[in-house]
Amino acid sequence: MPTRRVTTFRIDVELLDGLRSVQERDGVLVSEQVRRAIRAWLLERGVLKKTGHKRAGHARKRP
Repeated sequence: MPTRRVTTFRIDVELLDGLRSVQERDGVLVSEQVRRAIRAWLLERGVLKKTGHKRAGHARKRP
């Protein structure tokens, strides 16, 4: 597992509300949503290379 660091950043209330809505609906933590979005953005720009395996998500789908 890659080493993770705690970081702090400011985000618009509208975006945070949207992330929280997804968390309630799908059970995906806000922090995991942010990691996924940043990774996708960096992959799209060619900064990161796509790995051959997919990690198992920690999200719980709620009924």
